Amino acid sequence: MPGFLEDLFSGGKQEKDFRELQQKILQNRKNHHLLVKLGDLLEKKGRRAEALEAYREASERFSRSGFLIQAIAVNKILLRLDPSQDQIQEQLATLYAERGISAWEGGAGANSPLPVIPLFSGLKKDEFLSLMQKIRGRQFRQGEFPCRQGDRGDSLFVISRGKVAIFREDPGKGKIFLNTLQEGDFFGEFAFFSQSPRTATVETLEETEILEISKGDLDDLIREFPGVSQVLWNFYKERVADTLVATSELFRSFSPPERKRLLEMFIPQDFAVGALILEEGQPGDSLYLIKKGEVEVFTRDLQGGILPLARLKEGDFFGEISLITGRPRTASVKARQAVELLRLQKADFNQILKIHPEILTVLEESLRYRLGNKLMALGVFRESPKKERIL
Repeated sequence: MPGFLEDLFSGGKQEKDFRELQQKILQNRKNHHLLVKLGDLLEKKGRRAEALEAYREASERFSRSGFLIQAIAVNKILLRLDPSQDQIQEQLATLYAERGISAWEGGAGANSPLPVIPLFSGLKKDEFLSLMQKIRGRQFRQGEFPCRQGDRGDSLFVISRGKVAIFREDPGKGKIFLNTLQEGDFFGEFAFFSQSPRTATVETLEETEILEISKGDLDDLIREFPGVSQVLWNFYKERVADTLVATSELFRSFSPPERKRLLEMFIPQDFAVGALILEEGQPGDSLYLIKKGEVEVFTRDLQGGILPLARLKEGDFFGEISLITGRPRTASVKARQAVELLRLQKADFNQILKIHPEILTVLEESLRYRLGNKLMALGVFRESPKKERIL
């Protein structure tokens, strides 16, 4: 590369922008993105051959350093400028398959494994090569929106450079921050699996490059290589749970790292339609968060008849009364449809309270509201002495 730089910046070619980039590249030899910027500048100046050389050097450096996503992004630029360069895809796929990179300027040693990239981990060489051929690169300035909540979800995105913020607009709650994603992360799998519009907005926090795979191409890839679907499905389940917690009234004050630790505490439980989840009068030591589906909360009158109290759906919680008071369950809960729940045990709940005591206020307010509903359903006034026997 030094020879290329010397030739590029010799004589009358030493324009101000090029000189500044030259110095940055020589001073930051491990910042390969500067070479991409150099290629961009050369391309804008109409110096196509030199731009190709800069991009090729950037691709090689990214590959040797194990930055697979970034190498793919640069290769897409190379193929756009010169479609005859298709051998670079094969070379990168071979490198990926070997899981090793050579030493370069004090970087990773020979045969060091490539970094794990969620979407690509576990793919064989032919699967990986097929995926690369379907990807297209896109560039965004800071403050732009690769996708917005409510948009049609027909693409999956992988970040090759930069950083984005994920947030959701919730009526009555405003803008809810969900997470920050950076190089190697992907998003857009919600719409792919749910066949519904985008559930969140993505905003670039800095200049960002993104690799996009259309839903049609992804469907073709999954039909050919079913293993890709499992990778996406695992991340989809994690993101669903994380989004559920982030938008929950109980846990909205938690930071992304705190949400991650909280999710590790939850125990997933599934119930078929009609199943009895909680029974009135039984001991209770857990809080439940509804991940998917709908439940009915009910009690019984003195003759044993059912008195409906509430219907709860995705994002709602229940079980808090026994958790706070230590008394038996004050109502029964059954599944109105197949439900997926996240159960938080009392010991873990107590740990969380030490860090976030504010959630107790939310739970106590819910407790008063739900006990009041039960008294009204039973025809008992709050000032009645019968209240103590019912609770």
